[in-house]
Amino acid sequence: MKRWLLPLLLLASCSQADDQGPIRVSAIGGPPTMVDPSRKPPDLTQRVLLGAVAETLVAYDEDAQVGPALAERWIVTSDGLSAIFRLRQATWPNGKNVTSEEVARRARGIITANSRNPLRDAFDSIEEINPTTPEVIEFRLTVPRPPLFELLAQPEASILSRAMGTTGPYQMGKREGGTVALTQRVKPPEGSKDPVLPDVRLTGERAALAVARFVQGGTDLVLGGTYRDWPLVQAAQPAKRAIRIDPAEGLFGLSVVKAGGWLADAEMRQVLGMAIDRDALLDAFKAPGWLGALTILPQRYRSAADPSYPPWAAFDITGRIAEARRRVQAWRATHPQPVRVRLYLPASPGNTLLYGRLAADWRRVGIETVRVDKPSESDLAVIDEVAPAGSALWYLDTVACPSADACSDEAIDALEGARNAQSLLDRSVQLATADRVIANSGLYIPLTRPLRWSLASPRLGLFKENARAWHPLTHLVAAKR
Repeated sequence: MKRWLLPLLLLASCSQADDQGPIRVSAIGGPPTMVDPSRKPPDLTQRVLLGAVAETLVAYDEDAQVGPALAERWIVTSDGLSAIFRLRQATWPNGKNVTSEEVARRARGIITANSRNPLRDAFDSIEEINPTTPEVIEFRLTVPRPPLFELLAQPEASILSRAMGTTGPYQMGKREGGTVALTQRVKPPEGSKDPVLPDVRLTGERAALAVARFVQGGTDLVLGGTYRDWPLVQAAQPAKRAIRIDPAEGLFGLSVVKAGGWLADAEMRQVLGMAIDRDALLDAFKAPGWLGALTILPQRYRSAADPSYPPWAAFDITGRIAEARRRVQAWRATHPQPVRVRLYLPASPGNTLLYGRLAADWRRVGIETVRVDKPSESDLAVIDEVAPAGSALWYLDTVACPSADACSDEAIDALEGARNAQSLLDRSVQLATADRVIANSGLYIPLTRPLRWSLASPRLGLFKENARAWHPLTHLVAAKR
C-alpha cells in the first residue's frame, strides 16, 4: 500500500465541522509560525498566517482585486512615476501609532541588497521610498505604472515592527501542536456597523492529512495544493463542488541547471521540450481546466512582441518526436556516450506521475532519464511558482539564469537593459529580446501553468478561485454586522 494513502484510510475519528464554530483551515506546509519574509522566505502556512495577522499597504480580496489595508487611500501621479499612500490610523500591539517612517523602513528592508525576501527583485522599479508626513508615504518609481500594487498586496510585503508586531485583522491566541487560534484583533462595539470576523483555527500539516481531515469533515478549507499532491484528491474523492482549482498565472516547467556535455548544445537542449507530449501529461493528472504551455509569458504584458514560442513549436507532436529523434541520432553519431539526463524530484504522488511521463517521452527519442536522490546531482530543476504580479520581467528573470552553469548572458543583458531603459518603448523591446533569446536557448522547458487547488466546504460562501491563487482568511464568509 502506498504510504500517502494511509491517512486517507485511517483518519476516521475527526469531529464533524460545525458551521457555527470557528473556521477550520488546513494549510499544506509547516506549523503556523511568524517569520520575517525579508530574513526567511515563508512557506504556505506562514504566508497564510502573515496575511491574517499582519497588514500590507494594500490587500487582495477574494477575487485578487486590490483594496485598502494599512493604506486607506492612494493616488498615482499623472506621469505614473509616483504612488502616494495615506495610512489609516493604526497602532502596534504596544499601543504606539504606526507612522510612515516605520512603514518606509520596513519597505526599504524588502529591497535592500541583503534581503532574502522573494519579492526583492520584483520591486526593481522602486527608486525611493519617502515618508512625507507621519501619515503619508511616497514611492518614487523608475518606470511608469509598474505592477506595484499587486506586489504590495503579497504577504511578503507585510509591514512589521522591529519587534515583529503586527496590525492585521486577526491576532494569534492559543496554540495546540500545529494549530493556532486566530481571533479578531479589535471586536466592534455592540451596535457598530463594522464587520465581525469569524474565529479561525489554522493548522499546518502534510497534504495527505489535510485531505483526509477534509473528507472526514474535520476542516472547512484546505489551502496550498499543487501538482505534487493532486493524486491525493483523486484518491480521496471529495464532493466535486468542494474541489476548487485556481486559474493561476505563473511558471511550471523545467530549467536546465547543468549545461555540460550534450546539454551545452542549444539544439540538443530543445529536444527535451519538443519530445514532451503535454496533452498526455495533462491526461495523466486529469485536473479539470489545467492547461499546457509552450511559452514563458502567458501574455504580452509590456513586451514589444507576443510571447515567443520555441523554434520547434510549429510542428505537431508527431513532427516534434521525429525531429527530436533525428537530433539525438545525429549527436550519437559523433558522441559515443549515452544521451542521459539526471532529474531530481522529491517523493510525492504527483512527482511519480510527472517522472513517469517525462521518462517515457524522452525514452522514445533516445534519451535515458535517471532519477537522482539529491538536487545537487540533477541536470534539471522544477520551476513551480505562481506569479506575484502581471510582470514580464518577473517571468523572464525567474528562468534566465537558473544557475551559474546555465545562464543566458544575452538574456541577462537584455533584462538589465530593460531595467535601465529610459523609455517604455526601449524597455518593451529589451523584454521581447530576452523572451526570444530564452525561448530559443532551451534553458527553460515550459510544461503547463501552475496547478493550484483548494478544498472548500459549502460554508465558505465567499471563497473564489483567482489568478494569484491567494485566499485571505478575512474573505471566506460574509462578515456579520
